[in-house]
Amino acid sequence: MREMKLQAEGIVCSGCAEDMERLLGEEDGIVDAAVDYSKGTVHVKYDESLIDGKKVFERVRRLGFPVKIVSHV
Repeated sequence: MREMKLQAEGIVCSGCAEDMERLLGEEDGIVDAAVDYSKGTVHVKYDESLIDGKKVFERVRRLGFPVKIVSHV
């Protein structure tokens, strides 16, 4: 299991955060996603045997928010 923390710009409400969590959770290999709109952070836990870090990053980016990786362990 791997974890990635990203900083995202433009998340303005809890509804957006909930939608992001739901959409990320539908992706094969993503085990958990937690979005904090007030801090603009996205925490993703994923199974690297099913999805790699680059695809996780791209999946978050495709949600329409500029993102950058803060940590990846």
